[in-house]
Amino acid sequence: MKQYKISNEFSDLKEFILKLPDTFDNMGSVIVNNRNIVKKVDTGQGTIIIKSFKGMYFFNRLAYSFLRKSKAERSYINSGILNDRGILTPPNVGWLDCYHWGLLGQSYYISAYSPYKTLKVVLKENMHNEAFKTIIYDHLLTFIVKLHSLDLYHNDFSLTNILVIPTSDGYEFSIVDLNRVRFEKITFRKGLGNFHKLEIPVEDMNKLIRAYAVRSGESPDAAVSLFWADTNRTMNLRRFRKRLRRYTLTPLENIIKGK
Repeated sequence: MKQYKISNEFSDLKEFILKLPDTFDNMGSVIVNNRNIVKKVDTGQGTIIIKSFKGMYFFNRLAYSFLRKSKAERSYINSGILNDRGILTPPNVGWLDCYHWGLLGQSYYISAYSPYKTLKVVLKENMHNEAFKTIIYDHLLTFIVKLHSLDLYHNDFSLTNILVIPTSDGYEFSIVDLNRVRFEKITFRKGLGNFHKLEIPVEDMNKLIRAYAVRSGESPDAAVSLFWADTNRTMNLRRFRKRLRRYTLTPLENIIKGK
């Protein structure tokens, strides 16, 4: 069984999208290949990006099958909400979920291709240009403050999920990997958590946190201390959860799979 939705603008791609379970492996060029696979594909309606969600744990698969919207569907919905609120993200094309015996199997999110570089690439290209970093970080901070003022929280706000768009006035940003975007009130402490995954040098991070605190009317020194305390706590909790899964859910999933 297949469930899907395709935006009106890309309705001519319906047949192409519905065939993805059979054709995806042999099409396009791979951009990302880790837990999920992201490909760039040329079509009659332009270049698109297709993300195939792989590696779902068994119990997550149950949740996505019966309790929650799939990552692909959430990405599509979130893209529309972000664009409605004035936050740039590549236009959504469609999503496709394929079920086998009632369980979610393949899941695809399709968006328009955006030609811009990621913030990770841009920073690497300018790693020794302090003046440039000052400018780009200032624009990034303005972008983050805007997200939070609109009650938007990207739970995977990393350098690879932020696209940099040069403009006549400086830089704008577009965000991708949208299934983990949340819509909720952002407290100052919650907002600090949005910096956890940026993976920039400590000195640069401290400057960014201090500037965020100033714009939020908070103490810069206290903000830096709170940020690093929460970062260490989050990292330790993540390690604990991985160990816990390794010795509890993973063996059970392996039994279910017959391994």
